[in-house]
Amino acid sequence: MSENEAHADKHVHLVATRAVQNTCFLSFLNEQMRASLHTSLEEAFSLVALDPETTALVLIDVNYIGLDRVLEELSGLQFPDSVSCALLNVNRDAPWGAECVLHGIRGLFFEDDSLELLRRGISAMLEGSVWISRETLLAAAVHPHQGRNGDQPYSALEQLTRREKEILGLICIGATNQEIADKLFISTNTVKTHIYKIYKKIDVPNRMQAALWGAKNL
Repeated sequence: MSENEAHADKHVHLVATRAVQNTCFLSFLNEQMRASLHTSLEEAFSLVALDPETTALVLIDVNYIGLDRVLEELSGLQFPDSVSCALLNVNRDAPWGAECVLHGIRGLFFEDDSLELLRRGISAMLEGSVWISRETLLAAAVHPHQGRNGDQPYSALEQLTRREKEILGLICIGATNQEIADKLFISTNTVKTHIYKIYKKIDVPNRMQAALWGAKNL
């Protein structure tokens, strides 16, 4: 099976200007997977919301959409696990990686990344992986961030069953639902049920926040 066939049911929404280089980048992506270009966050997010069953990556050019605007928009949204957001053209020396993670960003692509590295990272994210350095994830895990109900990690941890802790630990290392199912010899539907219960017990809205919570409290 070719990579294009493997990503047939997945979609990349690139949020950027219609400059020539972005059009060329879109053509490159379309050789590997389905991709479309949008000039506004609202357009990309609306299309994602209309098709919740499709695995999607919203790839946002931070040179076009400022970081403050991106984080402001994301703070009011809750996407299903099948939808990821990543930033494109990030300055490698930027100090705000941990803040991005806390807002639900699951991928950071730098200004000097090669096309091949971009392709690999985007493909990995469409398969459920996180494309962020361990250092940035660790910084986010120890960030002085309060949860929606004031963070009571120990009481929440006590509510988790042994199996839920096991699954949360696998989420922390970036395992996909299929990888968790294979490792624990259970179905992916059972994995999804456990993850839903984990989210409710530790009071987080998505997989990234669950991974951060687990890294800090398990």
